[in-house]
Amino acid sequence: MFSEGSRVSGAYFRLHLAQGEAFPRPRLGIAVSKRVDKSAVARNRIKRVCRDYFRLHQQDFRAAEYVLIAKPDAAKTLATAWRVDLEKLFHRAQSLLSNAAIGTMHGSPNNGAATSRDP
Repeated sequence: MFSEGSRVSGAYFRLHLAQGEAFPRPRLGIAVSKRVDKSAVARNRIKRVCRDYFRLHQQDFRAAEYVLIAKPDAAKTLATAWRVDLEKLFHRAQSLLSNAAIGTMHGSPNNGAATSRDP
């Protein structure tokens, strides 16, 4: 996933995403390491806010696999700032996914061009 997909970074999170036929609906994975915060309570709170944001907005997301990785600065701020950062990240991710889905190469099945180069 990390080597094949795209990546978008924000102030408090990094979002990795992969799109393919293996992902029929949006799926979320979250990683918050001890480097972000030593307290399990604080790490779980970050994960809970991320899951809640994803649950409320997943109908707006394209079918893909999303992995959120918290940055150490996430522990030093409030949940409202996390939500703003998540909104920006997912918005940028959707534009990345839509550009990848359109296909810009000659013969791409999604751009309406013929598959052969015959005139």
